[in-house]
Amino acid sequence: MISAIIKPFPIFKFAVVGATALLFAITAHAQKADPNDPRNAERGAEMVKQAVQARGGERFLSYTSIMSTGMFTPFDKGMSQIPVQFVDWIVYPDKERTEFGKGKKKNRRIQVNVGKTGWVYDGEAETLKDQTDKQIEEHLDGLEFDIDRILRAVSKDPGIEVKFAGREEIRPGERADVVSIKLKSEQIVYLWLDRQTHLPMSLIYEKNDNGLTKHETRYFQYIDYDGVKFPNIVDYYRDGVQSSRVNIQSVKLNAPVSDELFTKPASVKAIK
Repeated sequence: MISAIIKPFPIFKFAVVGATALLFAITAHAQKADPNDPRNAERGAEMVKQAVQARGGERFLSYTSIMSTGMFTPFDKGMSQIPVQFVDWIVYPDKERTEFGKGKKKNRRIQVNVGKTGWVYDGEAETLKDQTDKQIEEHLDGLEFDIDRILRAVSKDPGIEVKFAGREEIRPGERADVVSIKLKSEQIVYLWLDRQTHLPMSLIYEKNDNGLTKHETRYFQYIDYDGVKFPNIVDYYRDGVQSSRVNIQSVKLNAPVSDELFTKPASVKAIK
């Protein structure tokens, strides 16, 4: 979906969370598909087309900017922490600004990325800094696993390898279709799709973060905004432990976005 919102916000280092992992846990009731069967490539591609159509079809593929608002909630040791408001602007392909908090400058945090550059404003500390190489890398890493960017890329690039991977049980008697997607980086992600609506339910992948870790993003309560369906709730997990939740409150597509939003101010006093 929305890259800055639908990710764990690494720059401000919100705490991680414990939560239920049963709904999408891989179980012994899985029905695997033969990876060498050429028909599974066709089935996988068709399932992605159905997912794109369910999200909004050409409208989903063609919007060039997006503005969204909502609440970000961190958790600590299984307990929900204080939610924080956010506003997020994206101009494709590589501009993004996310503001956390509201009111006076001291209550706000701003993260801006343009390509491989970025800056951060921390109102509490009253600092305005360029992002470090690590922070920029974390942002770009988050973009790679953004569900909207993945679906749009697969739809426009026939070179991305897609296969039907089988079905996984989500609850007794109900299964999700699973599609494996091999990204340009050679990273493989597994997209779980609702067999009735064809909407994404979960995105699962593994990464080497000082050791192999399993990451999962879950999507709930799709709502139509400007002709495109977005999940109202997005939950993030790492090794089965929830790291954050995002609640979307509004989405506007192709709204005018000024270039000034992405330009680093001359000083803290110039922050608007």
